[in-house]
Amino acid sequence: MIATLAEAALRSFVLGGIVWFGLTLFRVRNPHVHMTAWVVVLLASLAMPFVMHWPTLTITRPPVPMPAPDDFLPADLSMLELPQPSLPVASGGAIVPPAGSGLSINWWLVATIIYAGVTACLLLRLMIGLCLTWRMARAAAPMKGTQLIAADVRISRDVGGPVTFGSTILVPPQFAGWDAKKRLAVLAHEGAHVANRDFYVLLLASLNREVFWFSPFSWWQLARLAELAEIISDARAIEVIEDRLSYAEILLDFASTVRPRPVELAMARASTVRARVERIIAAAAMPVAVGWRKRLSIAAAIVPAVVVSAGMIAYRTPDAAPVAADAGEMPARHYRPFVNFYAMGPASVFAVFREGDELYGQLTGQRRLPLTVAKDGTASYAASSGEIIFAFDAERRSSELMLRMNGRDIRAVRVAEMPTQAAQSPPLDQYVGWYRLAPNRVLTVRRDGDRLSLQETGQGTTQLFAEGTDAFSFRGDHLVIFLRDEQAKVSRVLLQSAAFGARLGARTDAAVAQTVEADFARRLAKVSDRFREQVPAPGSKEMILLGIEGLRRGTPDYDRMSAPLAAKVHRYLAEMQTTFVALGAVQSIFFRGVGPGGYDIYGAKFENGSAEFRLLIEPDGKAGDVFFRADGNDELGGILPCAEEASVRGRAGTSPIRIMLYNELADDIQVFNLNADGNRKAQIVRPNMTWFTTTTVNNPWMIADKSGRCLEIVMPGRQTRFHNVEASNIGAHPGRAARRAVPIANGEEMLRRYIEGVGRGQPDYEHMTSEVADITRQQLPFDQAILARLGALRAVSFRGVTALDSDIYIAQFANGSAEWRIGVRNDTITKIALGPNF
Repeated sequence: MIATLAEAALRSFVLGGIVWFGLTLFRVRNPHVHMTAWVVVLLASLAMPFVMHWPTLTITRPPVPMPAPDDFLPADLSMLELPQPSLPVASGGAIVPPAGSGLSINWWLVATIIYAGVTACLLLRLMIGLCLTWRMARAAAPMKGTQLIAADVRISRDVGGPVTFGSTILVPPQFAGWDAKKRLAVLAHEGAHVANRDFYVLLLASLNREVFWFSPFSWWQLARLAELAEIISDARAIEVIEDRLSYAEILLDFASTVRPRPVELAMARASTVRARVERIIAAAAMPVAVGWRKRLSIAAAIVPAVVVSAGMIAYRTPDAAPVAADAGEMPARHYRPFVNFYAMGPASVFAVFREGDELYGQLTGQRRLPLTVAKDGTASYAASSGEIIFAFDAERRSSELMLRMNGRDIRAVRVAEMPTQAAQSPPLDQYVGWYRLAPNRVLTVRRDGDRLSLQETGQGTTQLFAEGTDAFSFRGDHLVIFLRDEQAKVSRVLLQSAAFGARLGARTDAAVAQTVEADFARRLAKVSDRFREQVPAPGSKEMILLGIEGLRRGTPDYDRMSAPLAAKVHRYLAEMQTTFVALGAVQSIFFRGVGPGGYDIYGAKFENGSAEFRLLIEPDGKAGDVFFRADGNDELGGILPCAEEASVRGRAGTSPIRIMLYNELADDIQVFNLNADGNRKAQIVRPNMTWFTTTTVNNPWMIADKSGRCLEIVMPGRQTRFHNVEASNIGAHPGRAARRAVPIANGEEMLRRYIEGVGRGQPDYEHMTSEVADITRQQLPFDQAILARLGALRAVSFRGVTALDSDIYIAQFANGSAEWRIGVRNDTITKIALGPNF
């Protein structure tokens, strides 16, 4: 809000400067012309916060004359409310809180509080003055006898001289004893104020000053309009009595007796009388009044200046080639990998994949990653919430696995496997129904002839292809497996996607499904307005603070959480308590914005670090979902040469931090965590893949090539939270991406096509990576609702480059604006993000 008001005040000042320069250049002296011009400026100033950016001049420019280099970095991973690492886990020894740091002050919050306080005081003063003067005008007695002018003239004992309030002229009781010339001058002056509606003009100017009190121009506007109102009324009075000197004496007489209220128009204020008297005596002729046609001409002449001061310039790059038609759904192909699914609880599933000689693992809500098999026969999966270790041979011969995670043994039961045994096609009707995947998500399965189709809440209908007994696939790499209970009835469903892993859903009835769909529809209807307004949900800040305190004590309030969130918190409570104890006391928490999915985004400053929270509040007032990301402390981190590997060791007691690496090389890389003993713990990252983990500040990670040869060492810190691994960047200092000052050659074109496709509900999935396509499908109902609320796209402006080399754009729509971040490589969108990202 502060930034918007400051920008509006600056634009109003620019408009005022243009008008002042024009009046000075053409040597305009007529106060009627000045009054008309400055009233137009006043109205534009009041409307400026609402109309700025609407007039947009789009300039088409040729593409940047440079080839798309091979070393372009990937864009940021979209943070669109996808499952993220919810818990930072200490590696190795326990985290010990380091020495306390200085108090962090949220200066934007301080400025907002100061602005709100001053504005409230000024507006209260104005309202009190209006109320008191209105009561005084009501109490005044109408003047009896013949009126010299056609106006509402009243006698009030509370005024010492003539004043105007609205369309009412108040005169003191001694008015009847004044001589005829003095009475006529007074009524002519005040009558001119009434006829010109000066009271209402100055009331708007006062309101403009109270709102933009920090701008000297708003104070000058009020003083200038009041001055012009008096000049015009003085001229009218002199014209009526035809005696300049007598009128000047009348002004001097009133200046010493009248004490006007804040919202009155007094005939003579002591601060302005001297200049007015000098002007009256020096004037050679009275100003000529202007008619309504000339006033309209003056306003029309100023309108272009208003458009210029309120508008913006946006640049677009012309399309390099015709856009291909929307490809729609991917062609069907059958699911081939061997995979076993193990349930770790009611909501979490661990999957083990075999594709030839390659082995992969995937935990619900996380990435599919290569499994590392050690010489002792144990396999490990680098989950963000802690490494999962299990006996690899047991996975082949047993119906359950004992998973070792964060020092605890977790029993995981096999619930499904692929491929399933071939059998005669069972009746499809047994699969038809509703399955609840989450508190706000239902999977609806329908029969269409001899085929099944499914539809997840908020998404389109997809046709299923049979893969075996109780197993189906769609979009090639997505699986649907129906699970049976002890009576051999279908009671659950397992939904597997490459981006989000496997999810379990229990069968439910139509009433529950309709309730979930209705709640989702209500949330969807609110999301577009909340995203546009960027206002936090009531109670969200307090809910986060109470949650932090509960986790620190180890006694979270599960009654204030949805069932899936409560189960997740209960499972990782020990790790979360360790993390929040290490972070220390909360020093400040501040609102950052609303994400496209309706999540409130907060930043938090702790005694020993900082973090980000994303909170979704359910219609029943409970916390439906929370994402937590540790951001480390003030230490910068860095990139070290491999020669220092022997001397680099992790330090205990540092702040938790989430780091993200992107493999830009053409081959696999290995990521090794160097623990306190200098030992390596390897994880493999495929080409063009993102890898992230939660670690601690200055806990070193070595990046090696496929053979294990060291390439560089990353020390986690504020400058290395995002890092690209590419040939031209090996050993470079962080911040390299920020040196690019021009957009990717076809980035704007791809963003426009993406926005257009999402707005139609038909994104061009063929020009996205599979990861971006899955994200787009999940977010489609929310993004489409937001775009419908924002209206037609008017312009796209390049604003900069992120730490991971994404292009940042501000898209101007008919009803607002939004920030987008996009990464493009070889005419394919590699990353996309809408809304606040930090």
